[in-house]
This record gives sequence, structure tokens and C-alpha cells, in this order.
Amino acid sequence: MNPMTFKILSCHNAPVQDGWEDHLVGLLGSKPRRLSRWCELGLWGALSCLRKSTNSHFSSLVAIRVFSENGTIHATQKALVQMNEHLPMPVTFMQTLPGQLFNAIGAAVGWHGDGCTVAGASRQQADIAMLQNIQQAALLAWVDDVPEAVSRWIFLERVAVSTITPDWDCVTSVFKTSDKMRWLQLSADGQLFQAR
Repeated sequence: MNPMTFKILSCHNAPVQDGWEDHLVGLLGSKPRRLSRWCELGLWGALSCLRKSTNSHFSSLVAIRVFSENGTIHATQKALVQMNEHLPMPVTFMQTLPGQLFNAIGAAVGWHGDGCTVAGASRQQADIAMLQNIQQAALLAWVDDVPEAVSRWIFLERVAVSTITPDWDCVTSVFKTSDKMRWLQLSADGQLFQAR
């Protein structure tokens, strides 16, 4: 594998704070409807990240990749209870589908691109897999609502390695990148580095 270098257009890597639901309503202009808590967390993180972006052009060519350790587990558990009681509810079933996050992002920012989720793999393996597949630009995320709320996002654009010559520091995950960093690199041996 050849090294890959990315310009960081924006990132939202802070822990989820109380009041994020109200902030999401402010970002959207209204309360979201029929979305799971997992999906709302993801939408809040995505919009918060895009709002910080220095790139005002977010096109449908941007790929969205979302990692989750537990996915939509709350909605899935609720759907199973309803199924056992012979009361399957369509909205609950829809909330079990992680793809609803891409629909919500698309409705909010006019995106109609390529999106996928990766659930259950180790975060390090998921980081590397998501970075290796970036052709031009991508919005990468880690979203979970158990055991704690997580919605970390980073908006990257792939660049030619030869154009970048900063001092690199090792970082353990894409989602541990500092807000002050402007560059991210995946080395040939799968290590991550960040730089100002």
C-alpha cells in the first residue's frame, strides 16, 4: 500500500455534550421526525462538521463512510420486542436501518452520493479501510449511542503526497485528530499521522 495524504477540510471530534438535541434542531430549523437516536446523533455530528468546513462546496461526489461499534441497537431491540408482541411498527423498523442517516444528511444538505456503514469491526481496521477507499473527498464518521454517545466526523480531501512536507505526529485514530490539524496521512504500513 502506498502512503495516502489528505487535507482536513473540517472535523468534529469533540465529546457529545448535553444539549446536542437542541443544537440539532437549531442546525435543521425544526425537530427531526421519525429518526432513531443513533441517526439523530449522526446527523448532528455531520452538520456540525460541515458547518466548520472551509470548503463551501459539498457535492454528491463526496463519499460518506460511517463506522459504528453497535449500530442501531436500541431501535433493533425495540423492533424485536414489538415483533414478539405481534405489533411490528413500520417507523420502528425504519429506525433499525443505518441507511436512514444518509437519507437525513441528503435531505439536510442536498447530497445524493455514495454512503455506507461499517459495524462491529475494530475501529483501527475500519479507519484504514475507510481511508483506503477515498478517491477524492469523503466525510468519515464514528457514530454510537451505547455505551456512550459518540458522533465524531472528519471531512477529508485526498492530495498528492509530494505537495505536503509538514512535521508529522502519530495519531491512534482518524477520530482522535485534533481540530488544529490540517493534514492526515496513512502510511504504507497502516499507521496514521497528523500535521498542522
